[in-house]
Amino acid sequence: MNSNYIETDLHKIRHLSSIREDENINFRTFLKSVDDRKVDNIVHLLHKEITEQIDCTMCGNCCCQLKPELHKKDIEILSQIENITPENFKDKYCEKNEFGEIYLKTIPCYYLEGKKCRIYENRPEECRNFPNTHKKEFISRSLGMINNYEICPIVFNLMEQLKDKLRFRR
Repeated sequence: MNSNYIETDLHKIRHLSSIREDENINFRTFLKSVDDRKVDNIVHLLHKEITEQIDCTMCGNCCCQLKPELHKKDIEILSQIENITPENFKDKYCEKNEFGEIYLKTIPCYYLEGKKCRIYENRPEECRNFPNTHKKEFISRSLGMINNYEICPIVFNLMEQLKDKLRFRR
């Protein structure tokens, strides 16, 4: 893959994801043999380059595929937006998983309008941080990256360019 080329076609990304499923698992294993700091340095440079070329508000695929976890502060903000109490907000818009974590319960996201979040400035913390390619310890989060590879063009392009930069044998 040309490291300057950025793929944004979601159908193509989904197709390539299914073809490269085994490759990505092998890449995850390969990453465990590479220095964490080296990988983080490369990932953070790629994150900067790629996010400058991809406008998330023109995609919205994460909002169509994922349910964000909500923290107390998120629930407070969203309940104010809906003009209801936090408890009523949780009852109406949320669900808990087996670990007691609270998530928005609809897919696509209730706040998605077209391809853009209608509460973008007040979106939940997990949405603001997605796809988490700016964070440290990429290797320890590589399974999550593989899961988001088919969903997020940023993750897809970052993983493909990281394979090239680390000279991973496909």
